[in-house]
Amino acid sequence: MTKIASKKRPVVYSDFEAARERLARAIPAGPFYGTLVGPSGSGKTSLLREVAATLDRHRFQSHYLAHSGTSTSGLGRFLAEILHITPRRSHTETLHAMSQALRALPFRIILFVDEAHLLSDDALQEVRLLAESELESPPLFTVLLAGAPELKKRLDAPFLFPLKRRISVRLELTGLQQDEVGPFLSFRLGDEAASRFAADVLPVIFERTRGIPALVEDLARLCLESVPEKAVVTLGAVQEVIESWEVA
Repeated sequence: MTKIASKKRPVVYSDFEAARERLARAIPAGPFYGTLVGPSGSGKTSLLREVAATLDRHRFQSHYLAHSGTSTSGLGRFLAEILHITPRRSHTETLHAMSQALRALPFRIILFVDEAHLLSDDALQEVRLLAESELESPPLFTVLLAGAPELKKRLDAPFLFPLKRRISVRLELTGLQQDEVGPFLSFRLGDEAASRFAADVLPVIFERTRGIPALVEDLARLCLESVPEKAVVTLGAVQEVIESWEVA
């Protein structure tokens, strides 16, 4: 039987690829605490989903948790549901039951916490307590905190030092480089659509969006919609769109 080779995704965003490769090496090496920071639209959630999709489901089980007002008790309930554990009479007893269940699992749990910069200090501290069976012990499952750049400042708080010093994987998405805008648009919009942008347009799109992938794509699509079908997107057309463009 001839094996059909899968089409390799082109490298169009070096920060994204570097972070993905780092996680691909770190996850099999054993449970760890990590952070993934970047501005809104830089691809954090896409990265988490892509990494989760590539994991061997017999060895790893990934779970995604967005902020959405998550409290310390909410984090505990979330993990208890994953492990099918009924909360005990006390928090300590529940943590003990969780640690026993985690040790007995035939696979490793990966917990992706998105918008982690919005979590309270108590909730961030609870992440560490839930992942450790006892103080100073290695984590029983991997925790990756993803959020805006202010997450790094949040972790500088003295209250969170026990968590910060355990973080061994630190990733950051800063956005596209200027020479990556063209390949990125070809990947997202198709070669035909991307070829409609005049040579002097891409640097303007890059500067206006600060290279943030989601904003680059949004602005490029608006520019394409502003001109007749198959027409070239000129600098003047882009500037008109920018004047009325509102960045979310």
